[in-house]
Amino acid sequence: MKRILITLTSLFLFAATALQAAPGYNYPPSRLQAPTYQEAGPDTLLREGMTKLLRYLRTNENPQPQQISAFLEREVAPYFDFAYMATWAAGPMNRQMNEQQRLQLAQTIKELLLGTLAKRLASYDNQDVRFYRPRRTGDNEVKMRVGILRAGGYPATIDFRFYRSEAGWKVFDVSANGNSAVAYYRRHFANQREAQGGRSFRR
Repeated sequence: MKRILITLTSLFLFAATALQAAPGYNYPPSRLQAPTYQEAGPDTLLREGMTKLLRYLRTNENPQPQQISAFLEREVAPYFDFAYMATWAAGPMNRQMNEQQRLQLAQTIKELLLGTLAKRLASYDNQDVRFYRPRRTGDNEVKMRVGILRAGGYPATIDFRFYRSEAGWKVFDVSANGNSAVAYYRRHFANQREAQGGRSFRR
């Protein structure tokens, strides 16, 4: 269980400090009307994504990080809204950034997230997960909780926050033990900019 928890928390580069993003994150996702087509809900999407990932890990013996990276790019990345995560990570500086800088920051976050996950998943040890009922946290937001099960102990929990975009439901933040991914990114890049004297974001 410790391995899979490290895997998922490392995915979002969580620091040891307990950072939590305030509701709405100051840059709330667009409040869109429900699409007229039959869309998959957050619970369906999360089960689908986790099932794909676990099936891949259980049927591919000792996959290399490059192989895992290709799988994550193809099957996992589409569930996330990296542009929104970048907007929040930039904080007040977002208003001073041009479109190219915003795209670059979103790509940096995507590469950090997927790259770290690919390295950590190599130590996956066949753990199971439990899905909890979705909980609405706003007019256009839903939180989905996943428990990482282990024998003889309590499950660790990870919360996925979704919002409904024009392209359907997307993940815009993940928290483990109260630590928010986008809150960590915001602190991380703010510290980087301060160290660089306010210059552009770097990995």
